Amino acid sequence: MSNPSQVQVRGPLEAFAPGFADELRGLGYTPVAAAFQLQLMAHASRWLHVAGLGPDALASDVVERFLSERRAAGYTNYVTGRAMAPLLGYLRALGVAAGRAADGAIRRVPDD
Repeated sequence: MSNPSQVQVRGPLEAFAPGFADELRGLGYTPVAAAFQLQLMAHASRWLHVAGLGPDALASDVVERFLSERRAAGYTNYVTGRAMAPLLGYLRALGVAAGRAADGAIRRVPDD
């Protein structure tokens, strides 16, 4: 899927998806790269929902647990903390996720 607007985010992160998509577009992400980031967001949101957690639970240990389970499920792309950096930076800048926001919000991160 190469169209970010076709990615459906359900669960605890759903309300933040349109703003995240706008942020990615403003940072110059290509539609394909933005769609991959939104697919990662959608997966994280589903995982949070199943775990009974909200966006505020996205601290380092929880993110690593999510990524570990993502790798164990057979995913080979977007399975590192670096891949999660744009989403976490966005949520932290909003004061939603645990941790410190990076200076200057999020930056373009090459695809993993």
